[in-house]
Order: sequence, then structure tokens, then C-alpha cells
Amino acid sequence: MTLTIFLHHNKIFDFTPNWFDWLTLLLTIASIVGAYLVSESVYKREQKDKKRESKELENSENELLKNNLEEIKKPILKQIESLNEYMEKQDFRLSFYSEIQVDFLQFISVKDIYKKYDFQNKENIKVINRLFTSLYSLYDFRGSLRSEVRTYIEKYNYHEQLFYKYKSLLYTKYFELCNSRAESIINENGIKKFSFNVNDKFMAEFTQLRGETFADNEIIDNNGLKDRKLLIDRFIVPLINIASKYIPEDYNAIEISEISNQVLSAFNDMEHVTEKHMNAIQGHIDSLESVNEKIKEFEKIK
Repeated sequence: MTLTIFLHHNKIFDFTPNWFDWLTLLLTIASIVGAYLVSESVYKREQKDKKRESKELENSENELLKNNLEEIKKPILKQIESLNEYMEKQDFRLSFYSEIQVDFLQFISVKDIYKKYDFQNKENIKVINRLFTSLYSLYDFRGSLRSEVRTYIEKYNYHEQLFYKYKSLLYTKYFELCNSRAESIINENGIKKFSFNVNDKFMAEFTQLRGETFADNEIIDNNGLKDRKLLIDRFIVPLINIASKYIPEDYNAIEISEISNQVLSAFNDMEHVTEKHMNAIQGHIDSLESVNEKIKEFEKIK
């Protein structure tokens, strides 16, 4: 009987939790809850820190972009002014502003700029898209402009050398024909005058046209050639017409016609390459003005 009661007592002792068990359980639960709350707090703090750091990064990227845009605006305006003056004077003198460069773009996070002005704001995104498109177009601006000017000068100089053959029509070639075709040379007050056969109509007309050209102060004066276009209109083209009347019978007329046409072609080529060049320069001006407009648009967005 005693043994039976002992065993029964043991069953009650083994399976009924006492205060220590309850305490252990409560401590375990509390530690789990505490760990969760701590981790949750740490997570929220980290998220808050990340958000703050992200905002700071957005602001710093934006300030970096704005500072660089401010720096590039002045040389852009100066370059536009220089290009306009270059187009007006066409004197081969052009100032280049090396400060026009967008290397700073490689150090700017475009993503942070978009985030700064809200991905959901479509108008802001369009403004930023236009800004970066125009800025990227400036990557090769300096090289492109220098190459354009250098190529133009090379082409112009080539045609200009041919144009200078007009001097032989006024001087060397003319006097060469005078010496070979004149019947006599008269010296009047130190000035030599050539007398041609009455049937030599070509030299008579050539001589008259040459005299009229030297007497035309709009074309030429003591300082040299004043107006190339007038030289073409009033001397070269009329000389071609004179020579054509005596071709092919007169070999000298053929020579004069050939030289005159070379001068005319060279002048037209000079005009053509200049027109193309000025169109290209206007394109560079338009590009710079477009960049300025896009910068102003960007500066207005909030």
C-alpha cells in the first residue's frame, strides 16, 4: 500500500510544472520578444539612416550638378558671342573656350538626380532627359569645332591660291602678251604704252577692260584689291566674254579664257566652302544655345 502511494506521488511531481518552470518559460518568451523588438528597432534605425543617407546623396549629387552647370554657362555664352562675331567678320579669327566640357557627368549619378526630382513627376523627368541629352552632345564639341575650322581653312586656302591667278591677268600674263603682240611701245612721262595692230581686237578690248578695272576704286586701289566679288563681276566675267569671241582662232585668247575660268571657279568654290562652313558654325551656335535653354529649364524645376 505504501509503495503504491509513492509511485502515485511521483507521477504528480513529474508532470505538474512548478513556479520555476513558469518563470523559465516567461523569461524565454520575454527574451524572444525583447530580441525581436531590439532587431526591429535596429532595422528601423538602419532603414531611417539609409533613407537619410540616400536623401543626402541625392542632395549632394544635385548640388554637384548645379555647381557644374553654373560653371559651364559663362564659357558657353562667351563661345556663342565669339562664333557670332566670327560669322559676321569672316576673318578666320575665332576664340575657343576650353572650359566648355562635360567631363563632370561621369562623376554624377543620374539615378540620384532622377530620384531627387521624383520618378513619378513626368514633366520633371522630361526636363532632366532634355538636359542630359544636350549635355552629352557637348562631349565632342571642342574637337568638332576645331576640326570644322581647321578643315575649312585648309580648303579655303587651296581655292584661294587658284583665285590669286587673277594677278597674272592684271600683270604678268598681260605684259607677256603685250611684249609679244604689240607693234610698238611708247614711253610717255615714264609710263610705257603699247600700240597694237588695228586688227588685234582681242588685245585692244583686254587693255581697255584692264584700264577700267584699275580706274574703279570700288575694285582696287593703291592698297590692293578691295572687293573680290566686284573683281569677278566687273573684270573676270567680262574678260571671259571678251576671250570667247576670239576662240579658237586666237591661242592667247584661249590661255586668258582658261586662267579667267580658273579664277572664277576658285572664287565660286571659296564661296561654297564658306557657306557650308558658316552653316556648320550656326549649327554649333544652335547647339550651345539649346544647352543654355535646357539648363535654364532645369534650374526652374522644384
